[in-house]
Amino acid sequence: MRTRVRPISPRQTGRRRRRPDEHYVLQLQRTIGNRATTRLLRQPVEAPPKPAVKKPEVLKKAGVSTDDRVNDKTAGLIQAALEESVELAPYLKGKFPKYAITKGFELHTREDDFNEAVKTIVKKNREPMTEKQRAEAYGKVGGFYDRPSNKVHVRSRTKFGHAVHEAMHKVASPAFHGFWGDFVNEGVTQLFADRLLVEHGLTEVTDHEYKDELACAKKLVALTDWQTVAAAYFTADMKLLNAVGRKLKMDTNGVHDAIAAGTLCSRLS
Repeated sequence: MRTRVRPISPRQTGRRRRRPDEHYVLQLQRTIGNRATTRLLRQPVEAPPKPAVKKPEVLKKAGVSTDDRVNDKTAGLIQAALEESVELAPYLKGKFPKYAITKGFELHTREDDFNEAVKTIVKKNREPMTEKQRAEAYGKVGGFYDRPSNKVHVRSRTKFGHAVHEAMHKVASPAFHGFWGDFVNEGVTQLFADRLLVEHGLTEVTDHEYKDELACAKKLVALTDWQTVAAAYFTADMKLLNAVGRKLKMDTNGVHDAIAAGTLCSRLS
């Protein structure tokens, strides 16, 4: 029997014939590739690691403690602590060098010099007094900040933690004290003095006379958060006032009246 050779169709000339299942193989390969790509895209993308935040340590390195007495290095250490603070950095922008602690930090080495400064600058007392009388009247004052002269005054037996409190007044917004008054201002000042000390690995001040004022400041933090209070204290931001107003259902005048009447903190309970 003779085998006949089938002529090649003109349409097939020069073309490689594809096996019947090759189309499905290619389709399967594409499907597998697409699925793998989909799985890859669905995998959570790991964020790059955040750079480590350097912990403030200038006070630790200096070997200073909260209860140490002040000396000629105190102003520079407080200035360095503020500049190194991670927590307070957003609120201290533009404060230096105008409000630098090292400018206008007066350490009175004589007790009576400091007592006289308290008498004339703080108390506005122009009456004649003996040294003994001044000591009896003002001997318990550890330090003060005089806003008109932008100066911090401390005596040689003032503790470091108390000096931080007075220095904190210097970098605060004058508008905060102007609206919130002495009571709230002193409490918030102590709050941030303590935060700065703790951030640097030191202890809070425990022998201050602002227990009630600090308790009030902590109520403001509980109502909002410490960042909101910091923005108000350092930059005169209005969010704290707005939050207090909403809480007490008062406008600005009502809040101010409550502050003046001394009832604000009790109402925040």
